[in-house]
Amino acid sequence: MTPGDAKTRILTEWRTWIGHRQAVVSHTADEALAFFKEIEQSKPDLVSFDSADKWQLVRGWLLDAGLIKE
Repeated sequence: MTPGDAKTRILTEWRTWIGHRQAVVSHTADEALAFFKEIEQSKPDLVSFDSADKWQLVRGWLLDAGLIKE
């Protein structure tokens, strides 16, 4: 999977994953890390792209999209 494809799918997955949690404008990096660890285990195809630090890349995508705060 390319990083571009992964980004689209991961942002969609985040919105689904976070949807049943409390409704706030922006979530934390800690929640994002829990999400990342969960998809690593349950949906490894979402993180099958090449990257030296997949967590930092996914974190950046979530930050850039305004879905988490630092």
